[in-house]
Amino acid sequence: MKTISQLAIPLLIMTLTGIASAQAADEQLNSGAFGAHTPDFLQAMNTEQAWKTWIVTPVLTRHFNRQAVIDDNLNERNPGLGIERSNGRWHWMLGAYRNSIRQTSVYAQLGWTPLQWQFSNAGNLSLGAAAGLLTGYHNTEKGYPIVPAGGFLASLETPYHFGVNLFIVPTVKTFQVEGFIALQLKAYF
Repeated sequence: MKTISQLAIPLLIMTLTGIASAQAADEQLNSGAFGAHTPDFLQAMNTEQAWKTWIVTPVLTRHFNRQAVIDDNLNERNPGLGIERSNGRWHWMLGAYRNSIRQTSVYAQLGWTPLQWQFSNAGNLSLGAAAGLLTGYHNTEKGYPIVPAGGFLASLETPYHFGVNLFIVPTVKTFQVEGFIALQLKAYF
């Protein structure tokens, strides 16, 4: 039977090797939006800030038309999960959540936040917009299976592995969208 000290040295070597491999993989992944697989035409999206992969979850939605929340029984608790790849200026977003009409929505969006306030090497507050496609609203009167999605985006990314996204979506009567503010929490590892 091996003693703890006999097991500790190989375990320490494997841990250090794993950390070195993970750091090398992170450096390669941080070189572009999609790491080594980033197409040449997307290389212009790189900034001085490293790309980070965030896990995102919605925590709060508040519709502007409070009467519509009552009349249409709109849901303002929208649990979900998403992933975001961001360098502070560009935000690739993909995820799913329970929408305001209690259907599952899947989204794919690209955010661009050119207005930057960098308060540390790894932290910034940025303002801009996001646009993409969204599912889950086919039960509305118009019945579109996929609708355009877009609005204003404010993103706070801290050096503490924590961040916040705030979306402001205007009312769009053509698609029967009641305007709202949505808050997401995000974390990276």
